[in-house]
Amino acid sequence: MSDSASPLEWSDEVLARFWRYYAEQRQEDYFTRFFGDRILALTRRFIPVGAKVCDFGCGAGFLLEKLVVRYEAAGCDYTPANVDVARKRLAGNTNLLGVYALDDPLLPKERFDVLYLVETVEHLLDRHVDDTAHRLHALLKPGGILIATTPNEEDLQAATVFCPCCGHTFHRWQHVRSFSMQSLAEFMGRAGFSIVETFTTDFAARSVAQKIKSKLRPVVGRKNPHLVFVGREPG
Repeated sequence: MSDSASPLEWSDEVLARFWRYYAEQRQEDYFTRFFGDRILALTRRFIPVGAKVCDFGCGAGFLLEKLVVRYEAAGCDYTPANVDVARKRLAGNTNLLGVYALDDPLLPKERFDVLYLVETVEHLLDRHVDDTAHRLHALLKPGGILIATTPNEEDLQAATVFCPCCGHTFHRWQHVRSFSMQSLAEFMGRAGFSIVETFTTDFAARSVAQKIKSKLRPVVGRKNPHLVFVGREPG
């Protein structure tokens, strides 16, 4: 091992190992476990009546669990352990359309009215951007809605940790991108989605006072911690 730290190279093998660990041992840390209710409350206005909804990168199914209360919904994820847990969590729910592994050749050719992409774009390596965009377009109906969330102007260096075994540094949640409202809109535009709305918020706001503060922060020039992009599939 070198005495000097160097950034970790995220190979597909390392990525799979990293997320398998969280899927099997740290599911309690998933973002939607804490903020699923608030995400749905702030974005429900973009979901048409009678819509079929998909959570892309559903993890252990915490947001999907909220969605199936109101809509016919499905989940998909890259990590088989997440797929297994989400299937067990939601077994028997009549609004569940299925939970699928994204690399499963038997993935149904279902197309949805609304697609959630929660806390995912900040993880995308350059080599995965085009493939992810292709998958999103394949899942959305023409004119369908994409709802994406990500940290707002995150300081990636502030969450960097050091591994004493391998000598590498890496973001503790494997974030490799940081977005502003403008750069997120541009990123999603290059991926082929037209803008419906972008806004900042604080998903941790629970009380009425906290929610009011979240709305007022942008007005007084202060930053909310989360970004939301709402886009539309061509057609």
